[in-house]
Amino acid sequence: MSERDPFARVLARVEKPGRYVGGEWNEVRKDPGRVRSKVVLAFPDVYEIGMSYLGQKILYGLLNRAPDILAERVYAPWPDLERELRAAAILLGSLETGRPLREFDIVGFSLLYELNFTNVLTILDLGGIPLASADRGEADPLVVAGGPAAFNPEPVADFFDLVFLGDGEEGFPEIVRAAADLGRRGVARRERLSELARIPGVYVPSLYAAEPREGSRLAIPRPADPAAPASVRKRPARDFARSFFPERIVVPNLRVVFDRVAVEAARGCPQNCRFCQAASLYFPHRPKDAGTVHRTAVRSLRQTGYEDASLSALSVGDHPRLEEMVGRLMEELDREKISLSLSSLRPGRLSRDLVAQILKVRKTGFTLVPEAGTERLRAVINKKLDEAEIRDALTFAFEGGWKLVKLYFMVGLPTETDEDLAGIVRLVGDAVDLGRSILRAAPRIHVSVSSFIPKPHTPFQWLGMDDEAALAAKQAGLRAELRRWRGVEVKTHPLATSVLEAVFSRGDRRLGRVLAEAWRRGARFDGWDDKLDPAAWKGAFEAAGVDRRDYLGPLPVDAPLPWDVAETGIRKAHLARELEAALRAELTPSCEERSCGACGGCDSRAWKKKVRPAKVRSVPPPPGPAGEPSPETVRYRAIYAKRGKARYLSHIDLIHVLQRSFRRAGIEVRKTQGFHPKMDFAYGPALPLGMEALREVLEFR
Repeated sequence: MSERDPFARVLARVEKPGRYVGGEWNEVRKDPGRVRSKVVLAFPDVYEIGMSYLGQKILYGLLNRAPDILAERVYAPWPDLERELRAAAILLGSLETGRPLREFDIVGFSLLYELNFTNVLTILDLGGIPLASADRGEADPLVVAGGPAAFNPEPVADFFDLVFLGDGEEGFPEIVRAAADLGRRGVARRERLSELARIPGVYVPSLYAAEPREGSRLAIPRPADPAAPASVRKRPARDFARSFFPERIVVPNLRVVFDRVAVEAARGCPQNCRFCQAASLYFPHRPKDAGTVHRTAVRSLRQTGYEDASLSALSVGDHPRLEEMVGRLMEELDREKISLSLSSLRPGRLSRDLVAQILKVRKTGFTLVPEAGTERLRAVINKKLDEAEIRDALTFAFEGGWKLVKLYFMVGLPTETDEDLAGIVRLVGDAVDLGRSILRAAPRIHVSVSSFIPKPHTPFQWLGMDDEAALAAKQAGLRAELRRWRGVEVKTHPLATSVLEAVFSRGDRRLGRVLAEAWRRGARFDGWDDKLDPAAWKGAFEAAGVDRRDYLGPLPVDAPLPWDVAETGIRKAHLARELEAALRAELTPSCEERSCGACGGCDSRAWKKKVRPAKVRSVPPPPGPAGEPSPETVRYRAIYAKRGKARYLSHIDLIHVLQRSFRRAGIEVRKTQGFHPKMDFAYGPALPLGMEALREVLEFR
């Protein structure tokens, strides 16, 4: 990247230019002239969030394993770069090569969050691609969506050529190959879409007409083409226990949200919490083979140089061999001072032994998610968590030395009363008292309060959402009550954000007009607290003649719904029965505790097979100094240059790049002492961002 490159001049004027330069370790570059299909994987949020997403890592590794497919990445540019690109008339390109998006065959978006939808339009427009599917010509790329927010595709139906419902590794490569074959045969765009609609899991919105139907005030899609099925069933990965997961993941040059090796230990969740959309979308629960998880984690750490690892799942504690996996992993990670964290660990699966294993290197975060303040309300939402389990988990945490604990709750849950809100206050107070008794000092308790949204494909999909005034009063009441304890901090989710999320998660095709109008009025990064522009959205709803209240109220249980076109595999009748059980405050057993067939989601006996036992073998340490610690410590001084793309990295980001390079090379660097051991490096003064240097110095031992 030379100074004559106009993109280089643009980067000098934006915040965090390192987001846009690429050049990371393990990125893949291929000759476009030697492949059949060129794919760009688009994530409609900033680099730091997109680089933490496991789904993109899986697809990037899987597609690039094929010699005839090229896969690159693009992320939503921050508004400062968007302004610079428009002013300089530069098209948005991929991170790997800068190739404009309109020159790819497929642009594949991962939709994780409804409030990223305006960023989808920004990426398309800056990439030189018409926003509406109907406006694209034969030479334009196919624009594809997937991910959890795609399971109600109707609000964004106008902008996507096709939507894939299911596990991306199962169907997306088939879409890529089929599209390449159709394009090579010269099949016209309209006929290509009709052919692609035959692939299981593929929904082509243009083959459907959406209009109100009897019993519903919402626009319901119905087939308008012989190639369109009445509904599209989710396509899950069948042999998930041994499915592909990348070891050579791209290592970001910047600090990202989840900056670690994250290995998926399971997909889905057996607990069936009634508010949880992910439990339906990723159903059924499928643990990964324990030996595969172990090998992937260790090999990936050595190929990336990361200092942290995590096992990821919706409910990692439900993996049948969790303690064994953690114990064997920590035998190896402890030697190299690599920490391990576990996401979404239920208190009932927490033990002193597990806490002791996690603490071997350093403390990671400790989070509990009671969701509700009383056992009655937890029964309504089917959260199987009692007061004793919460107390035991907090005891393990405080005894393990944690002084900071995070607690997550929701307000506005179905049947919620003042007593339930008081229960949140009481539970937090008990946590403070317990912490004081164990730590001999006041603990820090961070309380996060979000608003309940009745999501599609859940038993609560027919219920309405509390109005903003009621939710605001509940948030204010909790903040006032929790102020009595020193060390308790309360964070509430912005109500305008929650309401807009509810509208788009429960929306229909009419919202496409609203979305486009809000984007034209400047809506960007709506999920960021400081970026949401309520005036832009208010004007957009008014201009489109759409009343957002249509999407916030209760819906008849027997009415057709816009998202019925996307089948998760769980019967609608089962969701209705679960709603009735919720209103009676009855718990439903987890999938592990009941027989198959109740919900209809398991259409094959294969889902109920236990994970076959596989011996968890240690991966031998790399040869050389890392495997054989030296008895003496030697001081070294290294000289290096910081040029080209590297000048766009901040000093602290460069430090992490260097340290991970040392780990990959197997160089044993002395660690600092204390609770968070780190490489004992010494650096020269930090350079200003954007400045090159020919002779920088670092020392290590």
